[in-house]
Amino acid sequence: MESIAAEVRYLNEEWRSRSDTPSIGSKETRRANTSKKQVRIHDARDQSLDLSLDVEGFELIAHQPSSIDFYNADQVKARYYPEIESVVRRSLKRQCKRVFFTQHVVRTEDTTDFNKAYARFLHCDYSLNNARIDGNQIIRAAGLELEEFEECDFVWFNSWQPIEWEAESNPLAVIDASSLNSDDIVDYYYNGFGKASLSSMPVFNPDHRLYYFPRMQTSEVLLIKQLDTRDGVASACPHTSFQNHEASPLARPRRSIEVRMMCAVF
Repeated sequence: MESIAAEVRYLNEEWRSRSDTPSIGSKETRRANTSKKQVRIHDARDQSLDLSLDVEGFELIAHQPSSIDFYNADQVKARYYPEIESVVRRSLKRQCKRVFFTQHVVRTEDTTDFNKAYARFLHCDYSLNNARIDGNQIIRAAGLELEEFEECDFVWFNSWQPIEWEAESNPLAVIDASSLNSDDIVDYYYNGFGKASLSSMPVFNPDHRLYYFPRMQTSEVLLIKQLDTRDGVASACPHTSFQNHEASPLARPRRSIEVRMMCAVF
């Protein structure tokens, strides 16, 4: 299997055993609480692989979006969200009662906004410890009754798609969820988008297997598992951008859109 060498940022090892919780919301706090590690990132397009959302925690899906101005938030919500919902429903192995969208982020080479620039450290977007509680909060915020969903499990996904042109420089890498140990993931406070929220990220383990899809196209969507209330399936797939030193010097800076959502499933 082909792979490339790269550096990615992990949470510092000290946080594996500390009783307090780190906080990251700026370049300074990221540098203080994370460290670069040399890793091999494998080519996920290898034909010998059989990747799935419930085992490895990620899956590549063909999807050509309609003509959308991705910098127009209202247009994204009105037109792109329904497209992504269709993608997710087709990928789920169980019946989906409802998809709850929480937010989307368009990322570019602009580094003036820490929250919208490429995420340069491995992370998940939620704590792994409060899945049922967080799911109930989303349902209440939608004005629905919890009783409607008491038989459901909750599964959170991110969709990630290049926009404008293919993603050759600054692509996205993910950790194979089946290579994670439960004590590899630690909660941290993410101070972004106007509030502090509890998220999680891994400390380094040499057994982690990292993957990426080389030269992702604007007609491809990467679904990434972020949280799951079910037992026996992948519960988290940490991800990060990384500098691809094998990219062409003429490669344009990556631009992408990620959408975050929770699915209530039977």
